[in-house]
Amino acid sequence: MSRVPRAPEPIDEIVDMPRDRAGLPKVVIVLGLIVAMFAALVIGGRSWYERQLDPPGPPGEAVEVVVPNGARLTDLGSLLGNADVVSNATLFRLWVRDKDIDLQAGTYEFRRSSSFEEVEEVLRGQPAVVAITDLTVPEGLTIDQVVERISDQVGRFETDAVLEALADPANRSRFLPPGQSSMEGMLFPSTYEIGPQQTPAGLIRRMVDELDRQAVAAGIDRGLAGDNLPPLDAYEILIVASLIERETGNPQESPRIARVIYNRLVEGTPLGIDATSRYEAERTGGEVDFESDSPYNTRIGAGLPPTPIAAPSRASLDAALNPATGDELYYVLETEGQHFFTSSYDEFLVKKDECEQKDLGCG
Repeated sequence: MSRVPRAPEPIDEIVDMPRDRAGLPKVVIVLGLIVAMFAALVIGGRSWYERQLDPPGPPGEAVEVVVPNGARLTDLGSLLGNADVVSNATLFRLWVRDKDIDLQAGTYEFRRSSSFEEVEEVLRGQPAVVAITDLTVPEGLTIDQVVERISDQVGRFETDAVLEALADPANRSRFLPPGQSSMEGMLFPSTYEIGPQQTPAGLIRRMVDELDRQAVAAGIDRGLAGDNLPPLDAYEILIVASLIERETGNPQESPRIARVIYNRLVEGTPLGIDATSRYEAERTGGEVDFESDSPYNTRIGAGLPPTPIAAPSRASLDAALNPATGDELYYVLETEGQHFFTSSYDEFLVKKDECEQKDLGCG
């Protein structure tokens, strides 16, 4: 008789491995892989960054790059990238933007595949060929504004060097009276070509010479000639020209403004030109004060201010030397850029009220 096999006896104890212990090695491995990948990225990224800043191997062949007038440091990325001077134009633009470099226009000689620091060293030096710069000085600027404009437009001309040139007795106008130290109004407004050999002293000398030349051409040596004109010397005529310059932007009116100024000087009446008080405020950094006893307050004191108040144009010089005829003593803005002239005080007051109502700046 065959036996039926017995079923295996049940196992009473089954040991379960804890889930956290079973999974721990996998987590560690995954984390380790992540850390390794991150480290590889960091190391690789740093290595890439350093290769952009300083490409391997020596610099390449020499190449000239022209930095145009008005270029900023951040504009150099494209210029140097296109010339293969730097390997990454965008990165160089970010790298150089906070550098304290007085960038000058001109032609620089770089080497291809240069490091960023090698490029910086070149930029901190003089360009191989300094660019010719056109310096434009508009009429009507004060001497401080002219100095600021020179320094802004000609980067290699520092403000202190320009001021030193202004103080040099060799750069005085022949129309500047003895003992007068102010060079206000003595620099002729024009466009000057600044070449590579130009110095601040040379530029100031050129501007003074041009003022003298233009004044002589306008007839300043002969002085004022005509009826009802005060006896003014050349420097005083330059002061009048500066007043005309600041009083109107319309050259067609300039001879009539000159006539009003001369009529008031002959009568001994205060000129009442507010631009002189505004000039004093600009010069001293104070507020406009029409009640002050300053010699620039022409509302109160009769006569001319002690210096010009701006750089006069040739049109203002011509007007000062060739005033219109007439007996007008007053003028007031009628429309923007156009004055109303009259010899009647009552008529002037009416027009002045109209000017205030139109908010043209009368007051």
